[in-house]
Amino acid sequence: MLSDELKTQIRNSFIALKSDMDGFQARGSQNKMMAEISKTLTGEYEKSNRILCVEAPTGTGKTFAYLLSSIPIAKANKKKLIVSSANVALQEQLLLKDLPEAQKYCAVDFEYTLVKGRSRYVCIRNLINLTEDNASNNSDLLFNEPPQAYQLKQMSELLEDYSAKQWNGEIDDLARTPDSTLWQKIACNRFTCTARNCEFYDECAFFKSRKKISHADVIVANHDLVLADLSTGNTVLPDVADSILIFDEAHHLNTKALSHFSLSTNTEFIKNSIRQAQGTSEQIAKLMEQEPIEIDIKQVDDYLQDLIELLKMLSFEEDVFLFNQGQIDDSIAKVSAQISTLITQILSRFAILKDTWTDYLRIQPVEKSIADPLNNAIGECEQHLIGIIELFSSFLQTDDASKSPHSRWISKNIANKKTNYSLHSAQTDISTNLDNLIWSKAAGCILTSATLSSLGSFDRLNQQLGLIKSDNQYLRLPSPFAFDQVDFVIAKFDAAPQQVYEHTQEVARQLLQRINANEGSLVLFASNKQMQLVADLVENKLEPHLLVQGEFSKKLILEKHINLRKKNQGSVIFGLDSFAEGVDLKGDNLTHVVIVKLRFSVPTSPIDKTLAGYLESQKRNPFMEISLPDASLKLIQACGRLIRTETDTGKITIFDNRLVTKFYGKQLLAALPNYNIVTE
Repeated sequence: MLSDELKTQIRNSFIALKSDMDGFQARGSQNKMMAEISKTLTGEYEKSNRILCVEAPTGTGKTFAYLLSSIPIAKANKKKLIVSSANVALQEQLLLKDLPEAQKYCAVDFEYTLVKGRSRYVCIRNLINLTEDNASNNSDLLFNEPPQAYQLKQMSELLEDYSAKQWNGEIDDLARTPDSTLWQKIACNRFTCTARNCEFYDECAFFKSRKKISHADVIVANHDLVLADLSTGNTVLPDVADSILIFDEAHHLNTKALSHFSLSTNTEFIKNSIRQAQGTSEQIAKLMEQEPIEIDIKQVDDYLQDLIELLKMLSFEEDVFLFNQGQIDDSIAKVSAQISTLITQILSRFAILKDTWTDYLRIQPVEKSIADPLNNAIGECEQHLIGIIELFSSFLQTDDASKSPHSRWISKNIANKKTNYSLHSAQTDISTNLDNLIWSKAAGCILTSATLSSLGSFDRLNQQLGLIKSDNQYLRLPSPFAFDQVDFVIAKFDAAPQQVYEHTQEVARQLLQRINANEGSLVLFASNKQMQLVADLVENKLEPHLLVQGEFSKKLILEKHINLRKKNQGSVIFGLDSFAEGVDLKGDNLTHVVIVKLRFSVPTSPIDKTLAGYLESQKRNPFMEISLPDASLKLIQACGRLIRTETDTGKITIFDNRLVTKFYGKQLLAALPNYNIVTE
């Protein structure tokens, strides 16, 4: 329950925020959000999972709302607060601005830190071993090819900087990062890490960061890390049962989870992994003066060749073959099962060898320069073999008929006249995973975003994340902005978006007429091809400066745009999806947003196609269940680029006549904020 002491702490935090924060503006919606978070996390609502979904529009002040209400509750209940974002920009804002500010106003003292995945940190033992000359004898176990001179030089420089405390061991703090294959060999890895048994434990960058986590009250993470850690044993973050989780930018959580629970392997990787296992086995067996484990490489190769011959016969579309509703062809399934059985046997024998080697090292010391690279090779072999087996297990599993099936597909890549086939298996419904990992275990969860609902409802969110409406709390807050002063213009447009050539030509003509030469404008496209075509048609005729996505980085385009506006020069940005979200151009920097067409997600990825096919097989409508709600959310996000503060002004123009010609147009318009709708 929300005790009087907690109420006082939260109230005093909010009073301090109002009194001391520069530029603070009182917003009833912020107060409402703090109240709902407080009630949810303290169990004020009966039959509640202590899960709250809050749609908090730009200007609500949601970050301080969730920090100042949840931190006192977490501390009072001896829980850790984990704040998870979808991108680096929000993490940096939390760490550099919001949390230091919150410390000033919060009625309870707290410490905070950033947590990163284990693979973002160097393993100093691996770095030393691979840098020392006497380790080169075993480098062939870890590299398909021995490290090149420039790689050895780079590792030596990293070691010098780390030893001199000029580098903290995090890849994100390197001005020049090693290539991925090299970094994988020197990064921390749960399969090769010996933790407290490592002689470098006290100097380890990863475990130093872990110690900070244990002392921190608030931990800043990202969705990828949370999903990765909870699905591999919850070894980095605090125990989820002892944590309150806040998912900011929660509308990205489903996409992140779908990607995270996807598995893949390829034929060349399997061949290399088996040979690495054999080489490692032979080295260890030689040291222990015993026979190496039995690995019949020829048998594995023969089955792989049988599989490749079957895959060659498939009809690939843009180098992808998608199995209908995840059903693997019998012949491919049979050979895959044989390969999986062989690799499972190899892993079993390898695990016995690993245990024997561990026992051997206890009674027969082996030179560190020999033992360490071998131990790393053992861990890497084990990791690779487990990954291959997990893929085949998912690839061959029988799906639950009551749920949407896995998406399973083959992709091919041709390099140096050699074809490499990749096998993929991905879930189309990750709701059960999220429930098992988070919803049923966490001490509390807050999911928030400026756009969390679709078509005025949380149904799509619930469906994606496996949230049960009756078990949770939901809140849609009003915007503090006067949207009724903003014109949302549905342009008179002769060409429908489906008439690609005609629509493109008309977009170019109308942009030349509608773009003000002295203003800051943002034109959002749904396809790169159309954006480039329109750019070619208008660039020599458009008076203001034109910045097209792809010509520079997103960050540089925004900087150039702002600099032009400071000089009172007109500037137009042409952008795609990434400019329809996370772009914050205030005041005169942006007064006109043009949306070229509605962004309906046509099923193009294997996962989307499989899910759409399943819904159709159930006599359900993928357009109404997926495409339309998602298009509504994307439209609101795109419109949200315009008004970022109470004093911002401007208009939105859309070049898509489907808003007035199609039955769903009224639904999309009704879900928008209360703009002044102008139909030309």
